[in-house]
Amino acid sequence: MNQKLGILVLLLLALALVACGGETASPTEEVAPAAGDTPAAQTEPVEEPEATEGEIAGRLLIWVQQANQDVFEETVLDEFQAQYPDVTIEWVNYPPDEVANQLQVAIQGGTGAPDLAVTEHRSIPRLVELGGLVDLTSQLEPYMANLNAAALDSGSKDGEYYSVPWDVGPVMTFYRRDIFEAAGLASAPEEVSELIGTWDEFLDVCIQIKEETGANCFALNKANNYGDVYFNMLWQQGLGFVDDEGNIAVDSPKHVATLETLAQFWEADVVSDELEWNDGWYAELNASLDAPAVTPVATVTIGSWMGNFLEDWVAADQAGNWGVVPMPAMEAGGVRAANQGGSAFIIPEQSTNKEAAWVFAEFMVLNADNHLAIYEYSDYFPALETVYDAPLFSEPQSYFGDQVGRETVAAVAPQVPEANIYVAENATITGALQTAIQKVGTGAADPAAALEEAAETARLETGLD
Repeated sequence: MNQKLGILVLLLLALALVACGGETASPTEEVAPAAGDTPAAQTEPVEEPEATEGEIAGRLLIWVQQANQDVFEETVLDEFQAQYPDVTIEWVNYPPDEVANQLQVAIQGGTGAPDLAVTEHRSIPRLVELGGLVDLTSQLEPYMANLNAAALDSGSKDGEYYSVPWDVGPVMTFYRRDIFEAAGLASAPEEVSELIGTWDEFLDVCIQIKEETGANCFALNKANNYGDVYFNMLWQQGLGFVDDEGNIAVDSPKHVATLETLAQFWEADVVSDELEWNDGWYAELNASLDAPAVTPVATVTIGSWMGNFLEDWVAADQAGNWGVVPMPAMEAGGVRAANQGGSAFIIPEQSTNKEAAWVFAEFMVLNADNHLAIYEYSDYFPALETVYDAPLFSEPQSYFGDQVGRETVAAVAPQVPEANIYVAENATITGALQTAIQKVGTGAADPAAALEEAAETARLETGLD
């Protein structure tokens, strides 16, 4: 098993762990630890002297997921250690959500935090709200113009910045060329992008695919829906869980109209009822049109990291059949970009080696050569946009029928609008919205009623207006 495949197996384990939770973790964000990893609460680190002021030395305690540690170790960590030989790195690995959860405990308790942590963008706002992270605005200033704006926004408050973005998850629509052709549709990326320019046009395409081939368009589970497609549709419009004044906004007319658009795919009976990140979903993504027992799906609209998953293990049998295009817009000429996933570095105020913590983050993801090496190995799409003109981004990808897929994603990433979805109350509001979507899917409520109830629940549980 190669190193990348090993990482992906760990990702699969993580997804299995979060499948029953109220909030799903992006596969690129949260990874279960390998056997033998020890949570911080059970670790007794060796005491080492703190770095003296102005000296990059001493112990650097990093909380991170095992897969991310593997990425550093397999790419540029040796170069970092060669440049900073007096820094001793101690790793602590955590399972899904626990980097942020344990850091919250440490911040609230006033003790026990690491020097540096890597966690998902969606968890950072609640940590920022606690007031226990180092303000990195001055250090980030030289790099800000080159970093993805949405990623920067997830770690900001009142014009100050508390996280160093690593990767982002530009939302793309992956599609099956062979199924489009069997339905009598064009299959070249440029033509498919035009065919599904809006969600209404996408629905028409889905109807034709179902009528001509029997294949479903994508998976949209009714009773246990995670809400990711809906959240991506909100994000591309710049709609959030709260408005710019911080008030609950999930029952606004635009939110209702968005859920009504999504519900049309159920009404047209063009989607499967498989739940993502389960064996049935993997099977339909990898199924051929003549599969005797599995009905394939023609598309999946999801973070760009899915391309690596399709190629390496989810749909390895379909090499050459998949392509990738921007997601549909809500209306003609609208934004065709959203974000799903991604992670960043944060430095707690409790850190005893802030200088080493900063230079580690800077070395890994603010240095273009190092970030590019990490991306080429891991496929975590860079938040550092200056690497997009590297030759790697213009190379054809055989799995995607020799499409220059990275270039397509790179064109979408800077278009992701800011949206108040990764907010401090994200987990609570996500749970309320998942319930609303499930009620619409099962016919228990219409979109307006379901979202009104979700808004009431969110207001009650968060204390927001």
